[in-house]
Amino acid sequence: MSAFQVLIVESDAREGAALRQIIHNWQYTSASGSALPASVQLVLGSIEALEIYEEFAPNLLIFGPRAARNASSDEIRQLRQCTGIEPVPILFVLEESDVGAEATFLQDCDDILTKPYSPALVELKLASIRRFCEFSRSLMAQRDRLRRHHADFLQEQANAREIFGNLGNESCLDDTPAIRYHLSPRAVLNGDLLAATHAPDGKLVLMLGDFAGHGLAAAVGAVPLTSIFYSMVPRGFSMARVLREINRKLYGILPRQMFCCLVMLELDPRRQHLRILNAGMPSPCLKRQGGELHLLESRHLPFGVLSTDQIDAAVVNLRVLPGDRLYLWSDGIHEARNSKGEHFGESRLLQLLQADCGKGSQAFDQILVAVNAHAAEQHDDLSLVELDLTDASLQRRGYSAMDPSGDRRGGRVGQWSLNFRLSQEELRAADPLPHLLSVVGQMPGAARFQEDLAIALGELFRNALEHGVLELDSSIKSTDDGFIRYYDLLAERRSRLSDGWVSISVHCSEHKTGGLLTLTVEDSGTGFPEVRAPRGIYSGRGLDLLQTVCRQVHYAPGSSRVEAEIAWGDGDGSASDDGKTMQSPSVPV
Repeated sequence: MSAFQVLIVESDAREGAALRQIIHNWQYTSASGSALPASVQLVLGSIEALEIYEEFAPNLLIFGPRAARNASSDEIRQLRQCTGIEPVPILFVLEESDVGAEATFLQDCDDILTKPYSPALVELKLASIRRFCEFSRSLMAQRDRLRRHHADFLQEQANAREIFGNLGNESCLDDTPAIRYHLSPRAVLNGDLLAATHAPDGKLVLMLGDFAGHGLAAAVGAVPLTSIFYSMVPRGFSMARVLREINRKLYGILPRQMFCCLVMLELDPRRQHLRILNAGMPSPCLKRQGGELHLLESRHLPFGVLSTDQIDAAVVNLRVLPGDRLYLWSDGIHEARNSKGEHFGESRLLQLLQADCGKGSQAFDQILVAVNAHAAEQHDDLSLVELDLTDASLQRRGYSAMDPSGDRRGGRVGQWSLNFRLSQEELRAADPLPHLLSVVGQMPGAARFQEDLAIALGELFRNALEHGVLELDSSIKSTDDGFIRYYDLLAERRSRLSDGWVSISVHCSEHKTGGLLTLTVEDSGTGFPEVRAPRGIYSGRGLDLLQTVCRQVHYAPGSSRVEAEIAWGDGDGSASDDGKTMQSPSVPV
C-alpha cells in the first residue's frame, strides 16, 4: 500500500510545525501488521493547496487554527471537487475555547482537532480516518473490478447477439406482418429464444423455447438448438424429425439439472392445417374469430430430460379457420410480480384475449402494456408472439426469379435422373424430401425449380403414402373431429406398417430455350378410383396446389402411378398444351 498522504494548510509557521511533528510521531500499524509511515506536505493557504493537490494526491486535509478561521466555503468546495468520487476527509484545528462558540465555518469540515492537543486522542482519530481511507480505497478497487466485469458482460451479450443473428439469417420473423413478437432485452443470455423459417414447400415453422436457468449456460444450450432448427427446416425435414434431433442433442450436452421447454408449430397456409407440439411451455392460445379461446396444453416433457421421446403422440393437429390467431408466451408473463408479490397469472392474460373482439387484434399490445404496468420489476424473461394464421402474406414464394434472358443462375442443369424406392421400414418414419432436395440442390441452377419440386414431391408422396399405402380416406377430414382423427390414424397406421412401398423418380432434360423436370411417383396401393370423390373443406386441396407448380399431371383410374411435369422456358422445346392440364378424376389428396 502507498504511504498515507497528509496535506497541512496553515500560515502560522509555529502551528504548522507542531502539526507536522504530531503526524511524524504518529505510529500506525495496518491490519496486516506492517508499520506504514505518513507523508506530510505543508502549505500556507488554500490557493497553494489547490496548486499542488493533483500532484500530491492527499488522503487527508488538515486546516490549522488560523487557516480554518480564514478558509472560505468556495475554497473548501474547490478542494472537494479535486478529490473526485474518492472521499478525502477535511479536519479543522480549533482552540478549545472555540469549540462551544458559534462557528458557521465548521459546516465545511468533516471533523475537528482541539488544542491543546491530546496525543492519544489525535492518534485515535488519525488511525480511524486512515482505516476509513483504506476501506474507501478497497471499495474503489471493487468498483473498478465490477465495471470491468460489467463491460465484459456487455461485450459477451453483444457477441451472443451477433452469433444468434448469424444463426438466424434465414429467419422470417420480420418478413411478414402476420408475425408480431416481443423478446425482453435479457432474452439473449437468459433462456428465451424465438426462431421461424419456411420449409421448401412453403410451410411456416416457428419455435419458442425457454431454457431452465440463465446466463451463459442457457445461451450455450440455445446455440445448437437454433443451429439444428435453421439447418434442418429449410432442407425439408419434418417437424417430428427436427424435434427428435433437438432432443437428442440437448440430452447429450445439457447438465442433468438443465432442460428446455419448447413449443414448435408447423403451419401449412395452403392446406389451412396447423400442427403444434408443446413440451413444457405455458399453454398456447388459439383464438377463433368468434372469440372462442382454445388452450393447447403441454403433452410432452421438456427436451433434454429423457433420451427417448413421444413426438408423434404429442403433436396436435388443428384446422385453421378464417380470422384465427395463435398466441405464444413464456412463463415470464405469468410470473411477473407487482410490489405485493402477486403474479400476473394466466387468468389476467386470458381476460385480455377474451376482451379483444376487434377485427384488427389489439391483444398483443394490451398484454405487453398490462404486464409492464403490473410488474414492479422484471424477474424473468418476457416473450410474447402473435401469429395471424390466415394472413395472405404467409403464402410466400421464396425461390429466385428467372433472369429476363431465360438463363438460370449457375449455368445449365443438364440431363440427369434420380430413382428412389422406399419399403415399409423406411416408410414408417422416413422423410424422403430433404434427401432428394439435397441431391437436386447440388445441381447448377437448381434454384429455378427447387421450391416447385418440393411442393409437388410433398403432395405426391403424401398422396402415395396416405391414400395408396395406408388407404386413408380424405372424406374423414370433413368435420373438426374427423380432421383430428385423420392425423391420429395416419400416425397409428404408419407406425404399424408391415408391408408396402413408394417409388420416386426424377428425370431432367434441358435445352437452349427451356427444360423439363418429370417427377414420377408410384405406390403399392390399389390405384385411383374410377369416380372422383367430392371435394371437402379439408380434402381435395392437393389438386389445386399441384396446378400452381406443375404444367401437367398424368395418371389413370386403377393405376397408382402419377407423373408430374415442371417446365421452364418452352419446356421440352415442342408445342405445348394450353397451360396446365389435368387428367380427371383428380388426385384424391
